[in-house]
Amino acid sequence: MLSGTFRNTASPALQERWARLRSHKRIFSKVKLVVEWDEDSAEQRANAVTVDVSHSGCMAVVGAPLPLHRRVRLVHPVTGRKAEAEVVWRDHEAWDVGLELVKPDASFWGLNL
Repeated sequence: MLSGTFRNTASPALQERWARLRSHKRIFSKVKLVVEWDEDSAEQRANAVTVDVSHSGCMAVVGAPLPLHRRVRLVHPVTGRKAEAEVVWRDHEAWDVGLELVKPDASFWGLNL
């Protein structure tokens, strides 16, 4: 479910610098997701919402402390689509994570990227 799209208010120089460092264009967007993973022979689930999305993944706030390199399944509750991803970045407080799609697919988000 898309609950909002935000305009990037960073300076043009800063935007240009980040654009050179990123492999794909990112847009600020809140997409609600469910994150699933297996732990100790049991399926775990947590709600999440993206901060930004791209062709290859997203930054999201997840309601569970996912460790770095954890393989997860992202479930888009509106469409029912699933995508495999890996935690490639974690904030020190563990709620903010970077998720890289195993098979990049911009259409997963349901947005025009």
